[in-house]
Amino acid sequence: MNGKAEIAISMLIWGSVGIFGRFSGLSGTGVAFARVSLGFLLLALIIRLFEGEKLSEIPKTLVERWRPLLGLGAALALNWAFLFTAFNYTSIANAVLVYYTAPILATLISWRFLKEEVSGERWALIGLAFLGLALVISGQRLSLNDRDFVGVILAFTAALFYALIPNFGRSLREVDGKLLTLLQLGMASAVLTPFMVASNVGNPVWWAILVLVVVHTVLALFLYMDGLKTVEVNEAALLSYLDPMSAVVYAFLVFGEVPGVTTAIGGALILLASALDVLRR
Repeated sequence: MNGKAEIAISMLIWGSVGIFGRFSGLSGTGVAFARVSLGFLLLALIIRLFEGEKLSEIPKTLVERWRPLLGLGAALALNWAFLFTAFNYTSIANAVLVYYTAPILATLISWRFLKEEVSGERWALIGLAFLGLALVISGQRLSLNDRDFVGVILAFTAALFYALIPNFGRSLREVDGKLLTLLQLGMASAVLTPFMVASNVGNPVWWAILVLVVVHTVLALFLYMDGLKTVEVNEAALLSYLDPMSAVVYAFLVFGEVPGVTTAIGGALILLASALDVLRR
């Protein structure tokens, strides 16, 4: 399959993740745990069958790199837990569009903590993204008793944790990709386990959970990574905007959700700022 087609299909699959998260019957924490734990087991089996020698590298990697691995796993776990909880509070459009502030937040984090320089153009794009975020928030009643407002805050929190992932990953570039994914999923599973024990995560609808694990986690990731072999990173980043756009369409078709005017305009500004940043680089 053409590399661009593979990436486009993976993005269209990921656009429906909120739909199946709702169908799963689980809380946001429950969905996140199912994805990371079952994804860990499935990936471990695949590596064991086809590249078993890689598993012998795990003890040494854990001893030498446990701190960034723990940070990476915690960021992934909390990112998904907050995002799937947001889907249960507000519209999928609200959650997904706010979530796409993550690339801009990643720039701010690298500027503040890694001392990377940020040009005037990028500051302008950061301002544009936050203007979009303000518009999305302005369309909600600013009260913690309002489910939509709480959902927007949860989605923004998810974006903050997602923005940490590339920053933690910088110190792990020499670790094999499959092994790094496996360790990240394992750490995320460990981080979420206490929350699973201490809370009621709902009644699982197993067909939806299996779709989330097999299709959204394993198949879509394989298509994306295989597509990257022949597609430039910037092209892949631009194709990634099929994810939020398809999510809005799916939510309309399945749940009849129609984003408000301020949400549509604010979301467009967020996506525009992120896309322009990709093109600028």
